Amino acid sequence: MVEFRLYYDDNGRVLCYTCEDLPGNYVVIDKDAYAAARLDVTVIDGKITSFSDLVFLLKLIPGAGTKTSDHDITILSVTGNTEWKLKRYEFRNN
Repeated sequence: MVEFRLYYDDNGRVLCYTCEDLPGNYVVIDKDAYAAARLDVTVIDGKITSFSDLVFLLKLIPGAGTKTSDHDITILSVTGNTEWKLKRYEFRNN
């Protein structure tokens, strides 16, 4: 039996729709969701949610990611000691 899968990253964003067994996070979906292959959805707690139901806020926080100058976050640097990653906050739009 074929298993339809939606693979997503750690932030819940869609990576791909496939029937293959790939490494990573996925949810099993029905054939209609697979055929639609919508990219305007996100996965929260193992469930597909449409963007219209959510409000997103993005914030840079210290963490392993993009290196910047120690004196100016807007300047990317290979030698800088300051690293930033993007944190996504989600709120229900009710």
